[in-house]
Amino acid sequence: MVKISYMIGNGLDIHFGLHSKYTDFYAWLEQNPKKYKDNNLISDILTNIYAKEIDETKKENWDELTDWSDFEKELKKNLEFISKNENAIEIASRRVQELEEVSLLLREYLQNEEKKLKPLIEFNSELSTSSLSAPFLKLPPNHIALIRERLYNSFKNYPANKSSSSINFINFNYTSLLQEYIQTMKTVYVSNISDILNSQSFEINNTIYYPNGDFDDSPELGIGTEMDIPEGLFLSQDEIDYVSKESFARRRMDYRLDKIIDSIKTSDIIITYGLSLGESDALYIYHIVSTLIANKDATAIVIMFDENYRKSNHGLRYFRKLDEIRTKIEKNYQHINSSENNDDIDVKTILKSRLLVLFDNGVKSENDPATMTYFPFKEVKNVNSKNSK
Repeated sequence: MVKISYMIGNGLDIHFGLHSKYTDFYAWLEQNPKKYKDNNLISDILTNIYAKEIDETKKENWDELTDWSDFEKELKKNLEFISKNENAIEIASRRVQELEEVSLLLREYLQNEEKKLKPLIEFNSELSTSSLSAPFLKLPPNHIALIRERLYNSFKNYPANKSSSSINFINFNYTSLLQEYIQTMKTVYVSNISDILNSQSFEINNTIYYPNGDFDDSPELGIGTEMDIPEGLFLSQDEIDYVSKESFARRRMDYRLDKIIDSIKTSDIIITYGLSLGESDALYIYHIVSTLIANKDATAIVIMFDENYRKSNHGLRYFRKLDEIRTKIEKNYQHINSSENNDDIDVKTILKSRLLVLFDNGVKSENDPATMTYFPFKEVKNVNSKNSK
C-alpha cells in the first residue's frame, strides 16, 4: 500500500479564519477576568504580554520579557525557572493545577470561536479533493520525478504496494474543522502520483488521530516529553504525566501514540501543513526523520506559511529559510535522539535530499478563498439565509 500521512498544525485553523493563535486567547483572557481567579500562570502570561501597556518603562527591556507566543516553549522555560526556587515543589505543584485551568479555558475559548466561524465557511468535496493534490502540483518537476522514482523502487521490492493506497490525517489541533473539511471525501485522485498505481484512487481515512486531544477528549497543554521536565521539580507521577504531552497521550490507554507513530513510520510520503515544528512536537518530528533514515524511498514535504513568498522568488533569502527549517527539524530529531549513538548517520544530507519545503503565502485570487492553493473553501455570503434552510 502507498500511504500518505498529513500532519496538520494550527496553521490550518488560522487559514480557515479561526482566531486560534495564543495571542488571541490571551486577549480573550484579559477581557474575561471573571473566568479565572488567583491563577498565577495566567497573571504571569498577561503581565509579560501586556508589559508595554502596563508599564511604559519596560519598553526598553521588552526583549528580555517572555512573550508567551509559543506557549509550550515558554512553559518549559518557566518550569526551569521554578525548579531553581527553594520552594520549587510547592510552586510547581500549584503551577500544574493552574495549567489545567488554562487548558480548560483554552477549550472554552476555541469552542466559542469555532461556533462563530462555522456558519461563515462552507466545505465541499470538490474543493477538498483538489487541495490534497496541491503539494504535488506545487513541487518542481525534478522533485516530482524523484518521488515517483522512489515509489517505483518500493514497488520492485513490494509489488503489492502498487495495488492500494490511503491518506491518513494526524491533527495537532483541538477543533473539528479538519474533520468538517474531509468528511465528504471517500477517495481522491492525487495528481502526479495516482497515475502510477493500479488503483488510482487514494482511500481517505476519516478516523483522524489527535495527539493532544480534541474538545471531547480533554485537550491538553504541556511540554513535549518527560525528559523535558527540568530536574528539581519533584512532581508526582500524575503531575508529570499531565505536564508531558507524550505521557498524557499514553495515559489515554487507547494506543493513540502507537498508532500515530506507526502511521508516520509506514508512510511513503509525509506532509506537514501549518505545523510550528516547535520542541513540544519534537517526538513526532523525530519519527519523521527516523522514517527517512530507515526508508530510503520515503519523502517528507513541509509546507510553511510565509506572507512574503512569491513563486518567482527563490533567491538567497529562501536558501537561508530552507537551511533554517531543516536545521530546526534536525535539532528536534537530535533532541529526542540524544540517548542513542548514531554518529554514522548523515542527517543533514538525508534532510537536504528527501525533505522538501513548500511555502504558502495565504494569498487568494480576487479575495476568494475558493482559489487558495492549499485547502480552498467557500465563504458563506448570506449567513441568515443559510441558517434558515
